Amino acid sequence: MSRYVCVLAGVLMMAACGSKNQQADAEGSLVEIERSQVAETAKVELRDIDDELMLNGDVMCDETLLRKIFVPCSGRVSGLRVENGDKVSCGQTLAVISSEGAADYRKSLNDADAELRIAEREYQMQIDMHRSGMVSDKDLEEAHERVEMAKAERQRLSDVARINGFGGQSNAALVAPISGYVISKNIYNDSYVSGGGSDEAAIEIADLRRVWVVGDVYESDIAKIHQGAAAAVSTMAYPDETFLGKIDKVYSVLDSRSKTLKVRVCLENSDERLKPGMFAIVRVSLANSGVKMSAVPSMAVIFNEGKDYVMVKKNNGGYERREVCVAHVSAGYSFISSGLKVGEEVLIKNALLHFGSENNE
Repeated sequence: MSRYVCVLAGVLMMAACGSKNQQADAEGSLVEIERSQVAETAKVELRDIDDELMLNGDVMCDETLLRKIFVPCSGRVSGLRVENGDKVSCGQTLAVISSEGAADYRKSLNDADAELRIAEREYQMQIDMHRSGMVSDKDLEEAHERVEMAKAERQRLSDVARINGFGGQSNAALVAPISGYVISKNIYNDSYVSGGGSDEAAIEIADLRRVWVVGDVYESDIAKIHQGAAAAVSTMAYPDETFLGKIDKVYSVLDSRSKTLKVRVCLENSDERLKPGMFAIVRVSLANSGVKMSAVPSMAVIFNEGKDYVMVKKNNGGYERREVCVAHVSAGYSFISSGLKVGEEVLIKNALLHFGSENNE
């Protein structure tokens, strides 16, 4: 009985070994197929050695598209229905200030209306009397001047009321001057506010269709930066996307604490994906040095055990591992000082699959 058990165990072991060998062969074939199908090469070419400066920055509102709304008078806040981040439309009423000052302006408007009516009535009387010869030309002219002065005062009060949002009998409305997003709100319903003397805006609205990215330049790098330099901006929110622009302003004053100089990149943001407060990396292209060097896409370079390698295509169609010396990396390219010749082809896609092979074909 034990002899049959031993025979059966041997058969099972042989079957298992055969299965493992078949699996290994299949995996090896799959790797070979994958290596042959995903290979992509690029030629070594001479390129100008360009450099770039990497800056830390922040996305900010374009101040030319920012509007601040101030409280025009003292009073109690009501009707506030917006919060930070809310989108508002031009002309939308954001809040109402119930104010004695607004009521005083309304009274002044009513008084001005009454003065204008009286002046116009007197002027008409002077016209009738002038026709009868009862008043002089001078009296008629003075009556006309009183009408014009009453009209001017009425217009002045009307302009003041419009600018300050004075609407009803005792209300001042805070109205959105542009369409955009509320980025700051410093008033609350049922709170009392003092107007006319505060430098703090009650509400700030920003149009985000264009934004600024402001970066910090260390003092040692200031000489490298100039207005008009090309800049590429990346964010944590969109790591696979680059926003292209130019430095449109180099500020003239350093931050006394950080010893950095601010530079500004203006970016179109029609889809409004870039938000104020986002952290950004700004890569600024510096002037070319005029020196050319062999270059390959950086994805072709493999770092292994302290050395850099590339997989070079051989004449027979295979690939050989070759050590290279990387002198500089910029804008997605690695500049090679030794180990490659212009015109040779190197693997730029899945080079590690071939790097790890034993015979390197």
